[in-house]
Amino acid sequence: MTQTLNPSWSTLDRGTADWFGVSKDSDSTQRWRKKSLQHCSHLYGGLKPQVMREMELHSQDNLSLASTETPPPLYLPPHHHYGMQRIVDPLARGRAFRMVEEVDGFSVPQTPITPGTASLCSFSSSRSALNRLPRRRKRESVAVMSLKAAAALMKGRTLGDSGTGRCRKRSFMPPSFYEDDTVDFPDDLDTSFFTREGLQDELSSYADEVFETPSEAALQQLDESELTGSALDKNELQRSHLMLPLERGWRKAKDVSLVHPKVRLRQEVVSVNNHQQRGQRITVPVKKLFAREKRPYGLGMVGRLTNRTYRKRIDSFVKRQIEDMDDHRPFFTYWITFVHLLITILAVTIYGIAPVGFSQHETVDSVLRNKGVYENVKFVQQQNFWVGPSSESLIHLGAKFSPCMRQDQEIHQLIQEKRDRERESGCCVRNDRSGCLQTLQEECSSTLAVWVKWPQHPSAPYLNGTLRQHGAVCHQDPRICLEPASVSPHEWSDDITKWPVCTRYHFGNHTNLPHIDCTITGRPCCIGTKGRCEITSREYCVFMQGYFHEEATLCSQVACMDDVCGLLPFLNPEIPDQFSRLWLSLFLHAGILHCLVSVLFQMTVLRDLEKLAGWLRISIIYILSGITGNLASAIFLPYRAEVGPAGSQFGILACLFVELFQSWQILERPWRAFAKLLGISVFFFSFGLLPWIDNFAHICGFVSGFFLSFAFLPYISFGRSDMYRKRLQICVFLLVFIGLLATLAVLFYVYPVKCEWCEYLTCIPITDKFCEKYDLNAHLL
Repeated sequence: MTQTLNPSWSTLDRGTADWFGVSKDSDSTQRWRKKSLQHCSHLYGGLKPQVMREMELHSQDNLSLASTETPPPLYLPPHHHYGMQRIVDPLARGRAFRMVEEVDGFSVPQTPITPGTASLCSFSSSRSALNRLPRRRKRESVAVMSLKAAAALMKGRTLGDSGTGRCRKRSFMPPSFYEDDTVDFPDDLDTSFFTREGLQDELSSYADEVFETPSEAALQQLDESELTGSALDKNELQRSHLMLPLERGWRKAKDVSLVHPKVRLRQEVVSVNNHQQRGQRITVPVKKLFAREKRPYGLGMVGRLTNRTYRKRIDSFVKRQIEDMDDHRPFFTYWITFVHLLITILAVTIYGIAPVGFSQHETVDSVLRNKGVYENVKFVQQQNFWVGPSSESLIHLGAKFSPCMRQDQEIHQLIQEKRDRERESGCCVRNDRSGCLQTLQEECSSTLAVWVKWPQHPSAPYLNGTLRQHGAVCHQDPRICLEPASVSPHEWSDDITKWPVCTRYHFGNHTNLPHIDCTITGRPCCIGTKGRCEITSREYCVFMQGYFHEEATLCSQVACMDDVCGLLPFLNPEIPDQFSRLWLSLFLHAGILHCLVSVLFQMTVLRDLEKLAGWLRISIIYILSGITGNLASAIFLPYRAEVGPAGSQFGILACLFVELFQSWQILERPWRAFAKLLGISVFFFSFGLLPWIDNFAHICGFVSGFFLSFAFLPYISFGRSDMYRKRLQICVFLLVFIGLLATLAVLFYVYPVKCEWCEYLTCIPITDKFCEKYDLNAHLL
């Protein structure tokens, strides 16, 4: 019986030994070792190739967990804090070890973990202090976990936040037996040597010799504050073992001492203990946008985007100037952004949104016109791709529009031609007594109506003993008007284009005057943006979105340009004088998208520069650059309504170039920074070559902003001679800007110019219909 059972027990013992990897069979031991290496690779990362080759040596094939022989330890040089040698197990990872409370199942604080205790051979070695495998904590039931989750939801937090320092559950063995077993004998071992503070410095000073992935000590998350650097000695960097690129500049701390330079690591850091809060990806950039941090000279936001850095060695005199520069709050940026948003919302709310697109919008409808019958008429309106009001509404709000700022010669000539034709007009009275209308003789039917024209018609009155040569006018006659009355010496002129508007009439039952007793069917209507006037019906005027004058009878009695321009009326109705549009248009936008682009630019670039220069300096550059750009646009594109601070924004863009030139000697690779900034500027200028985008305002705004930046932006000097040179530079560029502004003003008001080839600077005709032709006659006919 005993002999029968012995073979079965021996088979069972051999199978058990194979299962636990302690069999004397080399194949079983090798399989167990491969499984162990696979487990370590899954737990800590891939093993290095040289370690894998060492593990495959035949001298270690028979190594077992039961043996007390361990692979030779790796000795590292002694540390200056602890003064003793560190023993690193070949399979132990050179990383900051986790605390005991980070593992599921422990709720009491425990002693930090000994480095080098997570290897396979350490469980049976003489250094392991324990010859048994770790215990696994029993998992909680579904009911218990459900109750904990409900309690956490009631408290308003997640399960990950309920337990301080706890990590997620793992489906494999903890990396160290000491995390589970040190609870049983916390006083047996002296672990004061293995403190967590010491481990981070200790383990980060040598490279991981076993695993390919970086250790946690090398992946500690940096401070989210702005990384700054200064002119450090190269030997100091070598002693700290961190030969990485320096960050930008330096800042003053609260104790007026230089902040110790920091170094930016390129690894992506993931914090285990600090769980990422919800919305952090959005809140962190917003906090950085509104952070009250001093703006470093020569760098700024654009410098951060283009990886601009200071030189490693900067003179102490220059360094002191940079430190002593004032830090400003961007009050002007916030104010101008608020005004832009408010005016855009009011404009869209009151005037509505025009058809959206890049071409022209046509509307066709049957409308009652002058002849008393319905006619099909077409209304053409320019589309607005900025999603905002129409061009007529923007002009009424205060857009840059040359005919409203000066007396345009072409428009004035066309108005005079209209008055000359009106002087020869008469009243066309229909025979069926359906109405009368002021027209020319060729427009009045000789069979269906009677054209009343002085002095041929018997109703002609006398002036100074002679018959009047011009007239008659429908529903207006010097003999029946009481206010203003035509009495000597204030008799009405023989020229009907100089007649005033009669505000009170003397009507009897019947005047026997055909042009007075009829029902008038047409009055003056101002249509379009060029002052075109027609005597037509109210229905047609409303359809064409014109201005209908119920009180007048002739086009010469109304000032259409005053109606088109809006704002305050002209001092002289014949001469437009709204030069205030040069700066009023800086506060308007063509639409919602246009306003959003301006707000984005101002809250980034303008706000960044205002921190350096202050609200007064930056507001002067902003306003004067915009005025100069609008003035140049009014000269070369007089018949196009333009709104928005395009010239101001390109003037601010020129400030970035001036700042780069002023800080050229303290920057690392300034030519590369100049090339990047030039590429950004060329990209922005290329948009001005598209139709309906004004490139003249961009160019002149940039040039004027360039001159003003030399005069108003703060600067640093590199010596006494350089300081005198820059003071002289301020005076020279200020005089150059004044000369530029005066020249543009003379070209606009005194000697108007008309440049044919200048249109190619604002739109390149890729196709025949790509560029809109701003011909005056095309809009007036």
